[in-house]
Amino acid sequence: MIFVKRFFFNRAFVSYLTVAFSFLSFASSAPAMFIPSSYEGNGASQRDADIQTIQNLLESKIVQHKLSKLGLTQEEIEARLHQLDDEQIHQVARQIHALEPGGNGAVAVIIIVLLALIGFLILEIAGVIDVLKW
Repeated sequence: MIFVKRFFFNRAFVSYLTVAFSFLSFASSAPAMFIPSSYEGNGASQRDADIQTIQNLLESKIVQHKLSKLGLTQEEIEARLHQLDDEQIHQVARQIHALEPGGNGAVAVIIIVLLALIGFLILEIAGVIDVLKW
């Protein structure tokens, strides 16, 4: 009799949890994002902010080296930058922001795999698992 009560209680409890989590899974998520402000903090215009973004990229040693290999001097780069109109400068700044600063993620995958292997090795040495038959 106790087995029957426990069986039905467990079954009812599991059914209740299944229904509850099913209803919770239908709850819609509210997407959120930052609302851009027209005020830049220091009163600079959008063009000045975009030029600063481009200048930060141009100050990178790698970019300077590549541009010098192409035969461009710092003065020529500045002259060409000031010839661009607002839309072109904004487009270049957007493209700079779209670059993947961390690469394609291959390094992260390699690190995760190595950490997993180290974890398995530690568990093997501790005797928790027996994957390697030593």
